[in-house]
Amino acid sequence: MEPKAKEGDQFAHATVKFIDREPLRLTGVCFLIAVFVVILYCNSLGNQFTNWDDSMIYGNPQIRSLGWDDIYEMFILKKGTTYQPIRVLSYAVDYHFWKLNPTGYHITNILFYILTCIMVFFTLRQLSACLRERASPDSGGRVAFFGSLLFAVHPVHVEAVTWLAARKEVLQGFFFFSGFCLYIKGREEQGRKRFIYFVLALSSFLIAILSKPSAVVFSGVILIYEIARRKENFKRFIRDHWLFLSLSLIMSAIFVFILMKVMVDAGGIKEYRGDSLPSNFLICVYIFLHSIKLLLLTINYSASYTISVGLPIFSWKNFLFTFIGLFLFVFSLFSLRWTKVIFFSFFFFLIALLPYLNIIPISTVLADRYVFIASFSYAFLLGILFDRLYAFKHKRFSEGFFKLLSVVLLVFLLCCYSYMTIHQNKIWENSYTLWADAVEKYPESNMANALMGVVYMDLGMDEKAAEHLEKAVQLLPHDYMSRNNLGIVYGRLNEHEKALQEFSTAMGLSPDDDTIKVNLSVFYQRQKEFGKGEELLKYLQKKNPKNANLHYRLGLMYKDADRYEEAVSEFLRCVELAPDIINGYEELGNLYATRIGDSERAKYYYSLGVMSPTKAKSRVEDLRWMVQDLEANR
Repeated sequence: MEPKAKEGDQFAHATVKFIDREPLRLTGVCFLIAVFVVILYCNSLGNQFTNWDDSMIYGNPQIRSLGWDDIYEMFILKKGTTYQPIRVLSYAVDYHFWKLNPTGYHITNILFYILTCIMVFFTLRQLSACLRERASPDSGGRVAFFGSLLFAVHPVHVEAVTWLAARKEVLQGFFFFSGFCLYIKGREEQGRKRFIYFVLALSSFLIAILSKPSAVVFSGVILIYEIARRKENFKRFIRDHWLFLSLSLIMSAIFVFILMKVMVDAGGIKEYRGDSLPSNFLICVYIFLHSIKLLLLTINYSASYTISVGLPIFSWKNFLFTFIGLFLFVFSLFSLRWTKVIFFSFFFFLIALLPYLNIIPISTVLADRYVFIASFSYAFLLGILFDRLYAFKHKRFSEGFFKLLSVVLLVFLLCCYSYMTIHQNKIWENSYTLWADAVEKYPESNMANALMGVVYMDLGMDEKAAEHLEKAVQLLPHDYMSRNNLGIVYGRLNEHEKALQEFSTAMGLSPDDDTIKVNLSVFYQRQKEFGKGEELLKYLQKKNPKNANLHYRLGLMYKDADRYEEAVSEFLRCVELAPDIINGYEELGNLYATRIGDSERAKYYYSLGVMSPTKAKSRVEDLRWMVQDLEANR
């Protein structure tokens, strides 16, 4: 007969059994989140690239190779480009496996969104345990589960997941929340373990910044967490952890400087939209409240929004909006006296939005992707509310009533959000569906009209393109890119004077943008004004003598002007500067085959194009057929 186990031994055995089940339970939750996200976003896998993706993916030569030298170049800060090397590297990896098949890029976006949602779960679990000391031990798991599911399904995240050029959001999200979770976990450890956690947290923070520089707010989030967590011992925390704080603040300061430099060089910083300090302040308030609205009330999401500040400045609407904003700020500040959750959630939301509040004006006033990180606080509060309802008991109701009610309400909200997410995925199907939807919802949006005009330009529907581009510059007269596009469209519509006027205005607004001058040279070429076009291209060549495209464009102009020797010279210079670009070889072959009548030389240059290290495989096949046709006609 076996001896009877002592009561303490039974408790220990039960504890071991519980610990053994915990990893399995967490694995199940992660798997459920992953399945949930895949079901929600599987209808986006057939979506195409949009014209918002062209510069970052479709037309970006930087992602065409994964050599060490190419990776090194991605991390070099260059003038006029966004500094997001992790995003560019991820595109290069995608291109290595998928080339220009958008499905592969969508799979990667969804994968990183799954990882972000999983990290949101673990972060909420840690955060709930640290900021809610009075809660039951199992409450943190429920808050994390409810909150992470709501985060995963919220339709405001569609832009960040389905728009391929927004890869920076899901990359930043994964590493941002990884760093925050590691930090919270490390704060509860001692000695060497704490040091390892903090090093990993700083590493995640660095990768998040290299994914998207707006992650510089990480240091502010840490400070807000520490104020909420240990408001009585905050000074002691500063004294004991000055090294970690110093490193994180130094990293933030460095990348704030880089971000400002990049934005200035790329023209990302705009003029203040208000004509006075009060109106500029009001714009910040409006953006903050509209960002809350995107989470709570919006059902029709869009790729572009418009925000109009009520005039006059001292109107009842502006007073109301300012009062609401200040009330939320003061209420959240004083809430620290009785609850840490409201204080932390509000200030997390505010700090995460700081880069987008137009304190320093940026080109896009409001966007769904701007609340991607900030929406974490909304998921946290909703998770707590559902958990409170789940655990609530009242003598007039059965024990399981409120548990069932909380589950039913949660499922209802998840279904509503899921429907909107799945519907919004299809709006991002292609450029036309995206901008047609945006123009319909916000007809006074400069961005929506400008990019709808580009869509019609690509479709060859120049009259419709002109209609939207004219509306775009009417709404924002200093939109030099839309004026440049209007110049192209007017040129194709044979409205020469209008075309020249728009090109001239665009160059006046952005004198350093050589693309406008190249487009003007193309206009002169079409008008047979070869002298003016040649003068313009030669001026640009003096500024940038190693730009292969300028030699290519001048070669095309000489070809149309029947100046074949000069055309050959320019095309040869083009292939010398860019031997991996097939255009120069093709034009040399075409010139000798159709204009000069030298089939041997034509075959020679077509063959060089076939052997060039170009990535344009379909173009190589075309040149192979050219060579075969020339050989067959010998």
